Amino acid sequence: MTAATLAACSPSPQVSARIGAEAAKAETIDLAALTPFAWDRALVFSPYTSTDDICSALPASFTSCANAYPQGVDEGSFLLVFVRAGNVVHHELHGRHNGEFCSQSCRLELRPETARFTVTSSASDQDRKHFSPAAP
Repeated sequence: MTAATLAACSPSPQVSARIGAEAAKAETIDLAALTPFAWDRALVFSPYTSTDDICSALPASFTSCANAYPQGVDEGSFLLVFVRAGNVVHHELHGRHNGEFCSQSCRLELRPETARFTVTSSASDQDRKHFSPAAP
């Protein structure tokens, strides 16, 4: 299956587009404000994260993890996973063209009240947006 097909398996795969649109016009983004559903924990997996690493970090209730992401995360994407009360409520691939959460390998674990980022542009590519945790 292709990455686009897998992303479409998640209900309303629109968070990445909202992030990209907000990053294009604002100096900060608030991830909780950009999600049309409730969540209490979000995980962001960087490109090249393996299926084993993804599935071991997610609640056991997400039994379809290995089927949803059999090759892990490819080089052009981040994986966003939102959890509420121990259940995955939404997951989708976030294209790097919509903004980068880290420049190296990373796994971020966020709460709604701390999921705020400062948006900066790359010196070499003004269209490429980078996100850094915003000061509380």
